[in-house]
Amino acid sequence: MNKKELMRSSMTNITMSSELGKMVIKGCIAKIDKASTGAPCGSDGKLVVFTSESIKKCADSFVGMPLDCTYPEGFFADGTDLFTGHGETNIGYIRSVEAKDDNLMAEMVIWKDKFPEEAFMIVNGADSLGFSVEWYPTNTHEDDSTIFMDEFQGAGCAILWRNCAAFSDTFIETLAASMEKKNRSDKKMNEQEKKEIIDSIMAGLDERLSDYEKKIEEIKASVGDVKDEVEKSVEASIEEIKADVEKAKDKVEASKEVPAPETQKIAPNPFEANKEETKEEKIAKINASDMSLSEKLREITKVRYGK
Repeated sequence: MNKKELMRSSMTNITMSSELGKMVIKGCIAKIDKASTGAPCGSDGKLVVFTSESIKKCADSFVGMPLDCTYPEGFFADGTDLFTGHGETNIGYIRSVEAKDDNLMAEMVIWKDKFPEEAFMIVNGADSLGFSVEWYPTNTHEDDSTIFMDEFQGAGCAILWRNCAAFSDTFIETLAASMEKKNRSDKKMNEQEKKEIIDSIMAGLDERLSDYEKKIEEIKASVGDVKDEVEKSVEASIEEIKADVEKAKDKVEASKEVPAPETQKIAPNPFEANKEETKEEKIAKINASDMSLSEKLREITKVRYGK
């Protein structure tokens, strides 16, 4: 197994309280000296064990590390991948850790005002949720089926459904205490605390939904503006195309009209009409004819000089 490869396991026990816009979760994020019930990612199919020695030396490396989850965008989005593994949504951090019997307990903070949807689902699904720790093994030994963590570096953990976890034998601390004490007033107080948390979360959800509605209206307005611009642009383009088509049609029609060839006019001979005309009459006819100026001069010269 690659010592630098991130390995993850899953387990839980949670109790919750609200704290100045935060929600604090206390739970078991790892079992001590006990093999996982499934093979975490990166273990090459083997079970893993956190030894008590490694917990004493390395557990504090989890403090300050992020708490993440998988959660779809938007409160009404498809929830099929909700809390199913390690995700990119960082909803809080690990504030402290403590070994208690065979459990590595942790106190985690969730920013419920920033992530009201996730906080709401955690409160209502607490009985079914667990944690999957993230760490880098730095020193291990193993047998045929199990890898023992002798030293490690904590990298964080994810909150997820317990049936997605490598460690499935976990418990919820507040329920275990209620079952042991059989104290109805304690149970009632827990329900009251839960209600207060949900009420505060719902207030955040109302604000978030209001923001969603504003964004939807902004998007609608933006889409409307774009639609108008597109329609105007399309209409202008259509008019330009029509004009170009009309010009092309005019050119085609013009090319069909073949002009008739011009015939050359033959200038009449001024001397054939009347042999007895005087020079002045002949010159007058020449001047009145369609001949060019040079031709007229030439003919007039002939008349004057008798040639």
